[in-house]
Amino acid sequence: MNPTRLLLASSLLLTTPVMASGLFLAEGSYANLGAAGAGDGVYNGSAAAIWINPAVMSSFNTDLTTVNLTAFDLSVRYLDATDPTRNSGQAGKTLPTGGFFHVKQLNQDWHLGLALGSLGGAEVDYGTQWAGSRQLTHASIFSLQFNPSLSYAINPQWSIAAGLQVNYAEYEGGLNPLPNIPAVSGQLKQADSWAYGFNLGTFYQASEQLKLGLSYRSKLTHSFDGYTQSGRSYSTDVLAAAQVDLSASYQLNPRLTLLGSIQWHQWSEFDETVIDVGDNLNANRPTRVVLTRDWRDVWHYAAGFDYQLEQGWRLKMGASYETSPLNDASKQKPDLPADRQIRYSAGLSKQINGYEVSVYYQYADMGKTDIVQTGQFGLNGHFNVKVHYLGLGVTF
Repeated sequence: MNPTRLLLASSLLLTTPVMASGLFLAEGSYANLGAAGAGDGVYNGSAAAIWINPAVMSSFNTDLTTVNLTAFDLSVRYLDATDPTRNSGQAGKTLPTGGFFHVKQLNQDWHLGLALGSLGGAEVDYGTQWAGSRQLTHASIFSLQFNPSLSYAINPQWSIAAGLQVNYAEYEGGLNPLPNIPAVSGQLKQADSWAYGFNLGTFYQASEQLKLGLSYRSKLTHSFDGYTQSGRSYSTDVLAAAQVDLSASYQLNPRLTLLGSIQWHQWSEFDETVIDVGDNLNANRPTRVVLTRDWRDVWHYAAGFDYQLEQGWRLKMGASYETSPLNDASKQKPDLPADRQIRYSAGLSKQINGYEVSVYYQYADMGKTDIVQTGQFGLNGHFNVKVHYLGLGVTF
C-alpha cells in the first residue's frame, strides 16, 4: 500500500465526529449541572433533560426554557517512550460549547421539545516537531444538532416520546509534508456533512420518590468529501455510536435526592475506517485505505446527589466512569487515543427572580493511553488527556 496515501488518510480522522462520544460527551447539554450527568434522563428542573430523554418533558407542569454555556480547557500531550525531544507539548485548546432547550406544553397530554446542542467539538495543535507530525499536526471540529421531539403522557405516571436528530459537522486539519513527496500538502481543506437519525424515550413515575427513564439515540453516519491543498480528493464515512441511557432518581428525604445513570454506547460497530484517497491526475480512480479499529462497546456509569441547602441554594455533586473501547496499544492511533474516562463534578443552583441559575465545575481524566506503532513514522509512547469544564445554566 502506498505509505503516502495511508498517512494522508489517517490524518483525516482526528477531526471527525467520532470524538463526540469518545473524548467529548455533550457537557454543554447537561441538565442537572454539577451531577456529572447522573439522573439527567429523569430530571425535570431543566429543559436540557430532553437531550437525554425527551419523554421527561411530560412531567413538566409549564413551558420551560434552558440556556447552557460551558467553557472547556483541553490538555492533550504525547510523551515518547524513548526520546523526549519527540514529545508533543500541550496540544489542546480552550473552547466554548453550549445549548438551547425549550419545552412547550401543547395540551394536557402532549409536549413539544426543541433542542439545539452539540455532540462535541475540539481543536488541537501538536505543532510540526512532534513524533507524529507525519500523521497529524493540527485539527479542529465543530458539530451542531437540531433535535425536535414530541412526548405523550399515556397516564399521570407513564409517558413516551420520539425525536429527530439533524446533525451538522465540519472539520479541517493538516500533517507535515512527507519527505520527497511535495504533492502531499500539509493542509486538509475544510469539509462538512449532514447526518440524520432519531431518538426515543420513556419516563415512569414509579412513586412519589422514585423516577425511572429509558432512552435511545440512533447511530449517526457522516459522509465527508474534501480536498487537500495540493488537489488530492478524499472521502470517508464516520459515525457517532448509538446510545442507550437508563436514568433514575430517588428522593431519600425532603432535602436529599440520589441520582444515577447507566449508558451503553455501541462502539463495536466501529470496526474499521474506510477512506478513499484520490489521485492528483485522476480523481476518479481513488486508492482505498482501510484502517482497522476493532473497538468494543462502552459502558458509562454515573452517580450523584442533589441536596437542598439553606436560603434556596442547592448543592449538586457527581462522578462517572466510562470503560475503554480499546486496550490494545498496537491498534491505537493518534487521531483517537482511546482509554477509560473518569469525571468529577460539583455545582450550585438557586432561584433568582424567577430564574433558576446554576454553575458547575467538572474535571475529566481521560487516562494514559499507550500507543505502539511500527514503520518509519510510527509512534511508541503514550497520550495524556485531561479536561477542565466550567459552566453556567439558566432556566426560566
